[in-house]
Amino acid sequence: MADNPSYDELMRRIQILESENAGLRKDLSQHERSEAKYRMMIENIPDLIWVLSADGSRTTYLSPSVETMLGFSKAEIRNKTIWDFVTPETMRIGAAYLAEERERLKKDPSRARLTHSFDIEYIRKDKTILQAELTARTIVDESGQIIEIIGVSRDMSQRAMAEKSLKKSEARYRSLFENSRDAIYIMTIDGRVIEFNPAGIELFGYSREEMIGSDILKIYHDPADRGKFKKTIREKGYVRDYEIKFKKKNGTLIDCLLTSSLWYADDGEILGYQGIIRDITEQKRMVRQLQQVQKMEAIGTLAGGIAHNFNNLLMTIQGNTSLMLMKTDPSHPHYRKLRTIEQHIQHGADLSRQLLGFARGSHQESKTVDLNAIIRMTAKIFSSTKKEMSVFTQLADGLLPVNADPGQMEQSLLNLLVNAAQAMPDGGDIFIQTENVLLEPYRLAFYQDLGGQYVKLSVTDTGSGMDKSIQEKIFEPFFTTKAHGQGTGLGLSSVYGIVKNHRGYILVTSEPGKGSTFTIYLPASENPLEVQKNSSAPLLRGTETVLIVDDEVMLTETGGTMLKELGYTVLTANDGMTAIETFTAHRETIDLVILDLIMPKMSGGETFTQLKAIDPDVTVLISSGYGINGPASDLLKKGARGFIQKPFSLLELSQKVREVLR
Repeated sequence: MADNPSYDELMRRIQILESENAGLRKDLSQHERSEAKYRMMIENIPDLIWVLSADGSRTTYLSPSVETMLGFSKAEIRNKTIWDFVTPETMRIGAAYLAEERERLKKDPSRARLTHSFDIEYIRKDKTILQAELTARTIVDESGQIIEIIGVSRDMSQRAMAEKSLKKSEARYRSLFENSRDAIYIMTIDGRVIEFNPAGIELFGYSREEMIGSDILKIYHDPADRGKFKKTIREKGYVRDYEIKFKKKNGTLIDCLLTSSLWYADDGEILGYQGIIRDITEQKRMVRQLQQVQKMEAIGTLAGGIAHNFNNLLMTIQGNTSLMLMKTDPSHPHYRKLRTIEQHIQHGADLSRQLLGFARGSHQESKTVDLNAIIRMTAKIFSSTKKEMSVFTQLADGLLPVNADPGQMEQSLLNLLVNAAQAMPDGGDIFIQTENVLLEPYRLAFYQDLGGQYVKLSVTDTGSGMDKSIQEKIFEPFFTTKAHGQGTGLGLSSVYGIVKNHRGYILVTSEPGKGSTFTIYLPASENPLEVQKNSSAPLLRGTETVLIVDDEVMLTETGGTMLKELGYTVLTANDGMTAIETFTAHRETIDLVILDLIMPKMSGGETFTQLKAIDPDVTVLISSGYGINGPASDLLKKGARGFIQKPFSLLELSQKVREVLR
């Protein structure tokens, strides 16, 4: 029966259809909006999205990011497959993988739901290679046949660069950690060592197995310092350049600077501490050495000033004593007393020379000498007077010569032997040894900037020894551990000055109860040995005119009287200006100027310069309570004819004046 609906039925059906169409249009609109949304997402995602046909022969879709990732335009990629943009190796791997996956799907259709990931290499338009990570999935029909392959490729070059940079950074910091000269550590909050770099392992003397996992407290000298450290780091969050004493495995104490901070987890939790330990033991030793050198320099300046003034006083006494001895018959009862005074003047002059030796300003007559010969002679003399001492020598064959003042070397060695004997009041053994040594610069001390061939002399005793506090003071003038009246405290200080004056070095090693060793290093000489000649001369006289210049009136009077007794005509001046005026007035008759070096207002050096300006050929004999080194040596280089050190006897004056005037 044919359907012949009524009008009303038709209208009802039309309404139903219009309602269904409206719903379909709404669904279509929603689908279009959804498609547009997802298309916008796909087309704006930086990753490359592509769809391949089942056989991989053509590309059914490539997202616009192909232009930014690979550099191709849409026109250039039309009718190209994804395989046109990959390296041959990637193509080989990809094709093989796809063939294998087809076979696997036949056996297990559920694999269609799997996502496959592997690395891929794209070829950009500019022929450069892009490293990417590929994520792909197969689309199958109801029968399990592959109909499409959908994939996403992500540019991994930035990540690869970041990983490379991270590895490089890690390697750099690891290298810093491994090669740092300072100790670097990481430890837990309760003090357990987690990490210690090689410098730290070496510094403290433990093996890595002994250090890692152990309590950091074992390297603290004073356990209380650990508490101070924790308190400070809790208050400030760090400790910077905290000076502390640590202890090595063998018990040796070392001075260190500790810099440390808290070690945090990513979530801010405090895990422990990390820090740096710097060994400053050697640095502090060098600072102490520098302070000692500076102190000795200051004391040396003071000692030189004392010796100069002392010599001026002795000069007056010596001069007048010499004059009285000339006028006194040897049978007179006063003659012997005058000789005794002269002997004590000599003792005072010897003390003064020791002070000047310490101050490095003493008169030094260097010769090329054999130190072994000096040692044999001095040791023999000492042994004959100290029979309770046994002196043993071990002198090197072929010992190199040194440039030295023989008298000062004898004095230095004798002082060391006497010092050793005083450390052994009940007798003992003394060992003297020499050898040739080659020193590198700074091997002995930071101020030993010159290396080369040296001669080493060591004197070792089996006496009471010294602690560190005494060792730091033994070279200071007047320092002595002996009872009052048993020593001047100048013996070792004069040794120190003499050695320094010879461009050498002196070191001491000692422990209480284990004796002491004094070691001297003197630069070796390439010059042949000289033979010292002994000579004596009679009292020499003259008739020339001499101008004597000294700011001490007593010295000009005494010196003038001595010169008159020798037959000379004498003029005097007590300052530089008067000397210039006197010389100008009597230029034609003055044959010699005896010039004091140290004077107020106008010094001896300035006076000498003006005298030379008046008469370039002026004959000047420098006289000073200081030694020949320093200003006197400078004036000798500028034309002064000679030097005589106060106090001098009438015989010494007569010989020196004739020596200069001849």
